[in-house]
Amino acid sequence: MLTQERCEAYIRILEEELHTATGCTEPIAIAYCAAKLRALLGKQPERILAEVSGNIIKNVKSVVVPNTGGQKGIRAAICAGIVAGRAERELEVIASITQEEQREIASYAERTSIEIQCPDTPRMLDIRLTGFAGTDQAVVHIANHHTNVIYEALNGEVRL
Repeated sequence: MLTQERCEAYIRILEEELHTATGCTEPIAIAYCAAKLRALLGKQPERILAEVSGNIIKNVKSVVVPNTGGQKGIRAAICAGIVAGRAERELEVIASITQEEQREIASYAERTSIEIQCPDTPRMLDIRLTGFAGTDQAVVHIANHHTNVIYEALNGEVRL
């Protein structure tokens, strides 16, 4: 029997678990991580190392990233987050991309080195982006949940 107490418990779980997202959550989580990386670095990275779990690679490789003009995959999600991501919007990080920003995303993708690796990790959801700009380096790591930032560092100084 569904008691009032049990019903309220279910509602609390749903409120905790359900979040509005723009498109498939895995590329959005990558874009969110990239937007956090750009904010931490204070500028667009010239080079990026993306270490993502196999499950993320599988779920993102053929998915169109929303508001990018039809671009697909991890690289597109990273570039969208770096160029136009609004990290404070979390899973709606790239919901408001303009046509001008779409062109900037494409241009950034053409001129930026992005290396994608699949590290040995027990986590199904594991995204670690390292960005390099001049002599600066920043790292943002998300794990287990789409907006769960577990680590941030700038030039070796741990911020989170």
